[in-house]
Amino acid sequence: MDWGSIIRNGGQAAFGPVAIYTALAAIGLNIQFGYTGLLNFGQAAFAAAGAYGIAVAVTTFGLSFWTGVAIALFASIMLAVILGVPTLRLRSDYLAIVTIAAAEIVRLIVRSVRYTPTFGGTDGLQGFTGRFYEISPLHGNEYGFWFIKYSRDDTWVSIVGWLLSRCAAS
Repeated sequence: MDWGSIIRNGGQAAFGPVAIYTALAAIGLNIQFGYTGLLNFGQAAFAAAGAYGIAVAVTTFGLSFWTGVAIALFASIMLAVILGVPTLRLRSDYLAIVTIAAAEIVRLIVRSVRYTPTFGGTDGLQGFTGRFYEISPLHGNEYGFWFIKYSRDDTWVSIVGWLLSRCAAS
């Protein structure tokens, strides 16, 4: 058993991009469940609307990264309005049913064979992060401390992600 690899992989996972994604999702859930008390099971639908908004804008339509960010925000807001207007007066159980149904509808649409050229099917879309990595001020190949090392791209994602999570938690 290689304890060095176990500790290194655990350290990388504790502070890297996956931890950031989890932290941002937890902050969103805290706002939704903790502050508003809304029982919503459709978080995946809102995350997918944002993620596919930027991915489709950049890869499928060839728009700029920042236009994709604006489209991603708009897509998530529109989904919230479409679901929110008719359902916010419902009791929590019915709101939960509507939001979980919305998440399933979004999942079925983006994974359908019919829309594979647009959404990438079950494999999703790839290759839309290049412009995000291009604006990185980092120049080395690897960053980290002691035995925890990250690639240049993972370091850039970590910096931006932890700054966003700090702003969102404030």
